[in-house]
Amino acid sequence: MKKQKLMAVVLLTALTGIFVGCNDDDTECIADYEGALTAAETSFAGTWTLSAVESSEEIDLTDDEEDNPSKDIYAQQSDCENDMQYIFGADRAYKYNVGKRAEDCKQSGTLTGSWKLGGSTLGLITSCMENVVELEFNPNKTTFSYTTPNIYTKENGERVEIEITFTYSKTATTPTPPEETE
Repeated sequence: MKKQKLMAVVLLTALTGIFVGCNDDDTECIADYEGALTAAETSFAGTWTLSAVESSEEIDLTDDEEDNPSKDIYAQQSDCENDMQYIFGADRAYKYNVGKRAEDCKQSGTLTGSWKLGGSTLGLITSCMENVVELEFNPNKTTFSYTTPNIYTKENGERVEIEITFTYSKTATTPTPPEETE
């Protein structure tokens, strides 16, 4: 049960982050990001797959009747829970897929919208809402991470504030060979 509650929070956080949306008094939605990609955005565009999830505190998400806490949430989750992927297109469109590649996932979905990158700040617009998140890149820019605050409830009912860091790795793409001419 504790795993389901935390994973629901983690999934919701991963899907939505911190959104700033339109209220009922607004007459228009936030406009999608537009325009040509910068050189940095062109390098960033592509497919990024979840490769790590870490907690600031050791927690036990396993339902194995053992007390075996760990900071490595990714290792404690199923393939379906770890199946998260961003696809950033050269046309500023993005997709965020959850549970689409692993087999027999009970929960799956896709968010779509537009994106922009300014330095290490990623902006996403989805369904009239804007999410702005600060990314941390590794030196060769093949992984990025972001951290979100969460509350974990221990078995004894104690609620603990933790931070969860999500890390995504860029999926290498195979170049399409040129067509042969006769």
